[in-house]
Amino acid sequence: MSRIARISLFAVGGVVALLALLMLLAWVFLDAETVRHRIEQTASQAMGMEFKVDGPVQARVFPTLGVGLTDVHVRQGETEWLHAAEMRLRVRLLPLLRGRVEISAINFVEPGLNLTRDSDGAFNFIPAHRPDDAGDRQPFGIRRFSVEDASLTFIDQPSGDRFVMNGCDLAGRDLAWPPAQSPQPNPTLPDFHGQLNCRSITYGTLDATEVQAAISAQGQRLTISPLTGRLFGGRLKVQLESDLSGSSPAHSLELELADFRVERFIETFRQEQGAEGSAGFSMQLTSSGRSLSEVVEQLDGQAELAGEGLVLHGTDLDAQLARYESTQQFNLVDTAALFLAGPVGLAVTQGYGFASLFAETGGRTSIQELISEWHIENGVARAHDVALSTEENRLALAGRLNFVTSEFEDMRVAVIDSDGCAVVEQRIQGSFNDPRINKPNFVVALTAPLFEMVKQGVALFSESECEPFYSGRVVSP
Repeated sequence: MSRIARISLFAVGGVVALLALLMLLAWVFLDAETVRHRIEQTASQAMGMEFKVDGPVQARVFPTLGVGLTDVHVRQGETEWLHAAEMRLRVRLLPLLRGRVEISAINFVEPGLNLTRDSDGAFNFIPAHRPDDAGDRQPFGIRRFSVEDASLTFIDQPSGDRFVMNGCDLAGRDLAWPPAQSPQPNPTLPDFHGQLNCRSITYGTLDATEVQAAISAQGQRLTISPLTGRLFGGRLKVQLESDLSGSSPAHSLELELADFRVERFIETFRQEQGAEGSAGFSMQLTSSGRSLSEVVEQLDGQAELAGEGLVLHGTDLDAQLARYESTQQFNLVDTAALFLAGPVGLAVTQGYGFASLFAETGGRTSIQELISEWHIENGVARAHDVALSTEENRLALAGRLNFVTSEFEDMRVAVIDSDGCAVVEQRIQGSFNDPRINKPNFVVALTAPLFEMVKQGVALFSESECEPFYSGRVVSP
């Protein structure tokens, strides 16, 4: 290409850019109210909700042509669910030369989202379908979008659960939000691909930090994989998939928490130090349903908590068990709280409490090995292999946790001998929040010291045969 041709091209490009800039400046500054109205009208129609700009509209020249909106609000009915300090729109150059305004990128600055689900299962951020105007809505598409320093609060009003995200940045592409179709029982999700980074995500007493996640939504299918972060000082990894295309949404969840600190977990519901050491937790769940109750009723999967070399502070379980036959005051159920902590979650352990496990009676307990494996079917978790070993004893748990009715079912905690037979057993029944705790009882007649029966086996001190209470992986000390 000759030098004159290159100069000509540069000149033409410069003229085109100058014309575009002049048109943008004239479009914004000469008729800002028209610009505001057009943006509000277009966005409101695309989302099926009210989009309002209360601040000034400003033209942007560098680094790209665009428009800046301040004090932006999005409302669904009477409820405002999004407010952003600023919203930046990048404008396509060639359509602007033809007199059309097309947005190629959107950037939200410091948006705050307040999302809720009411008692009828409706979300305040999902537009209600209105047959009279559904046909007028056009698909909404953006090539690039980003969010800076966002905060989000989601409240599930029926359950009272609260989910909070802080300090979040999101970079995404290929955002397309089609209009809702009728009949459509499930919310219409936008299609997009994005990368999320959050300073913290909090659910109840669980607080994950340094969260990073790859998010993809396509054809009513949402995938979050992988999501990584820190929880209780451990390494968190999550994979979540939801399919909302059918009549009943389907969900699957895989979670792994490696090397988390037990003391950090205990601190979420007890200020003083109660335990120390590292453990691992994993969970694989599948379910379907539109409401939380339906999801719980169809919950299937498994969960496992495992750790070695743990320490309980404030009590010496072996010393208390050694004089158990004389004091009759040791509560086996409190020890079971440690089993329940992982798979069941704080809903159970906080409801019951740790009454005597951390009673500060002095001493410490070394937990040689802890395994808490549960199999879940139709919302009921069954103890598959749940036990721990101290330096001198082994305790095990059997029974079920019914999440559908929030009740303990035939839950039993026992001190077991070297053959897995129960020497002392205690039962738990009733609701998670107010269980009935039976008094501990000796399964066989106490014809010898408890320590001897545990070590040598109850078969040596009883004429009747025992049916093993436990046959799992935790070996006898």
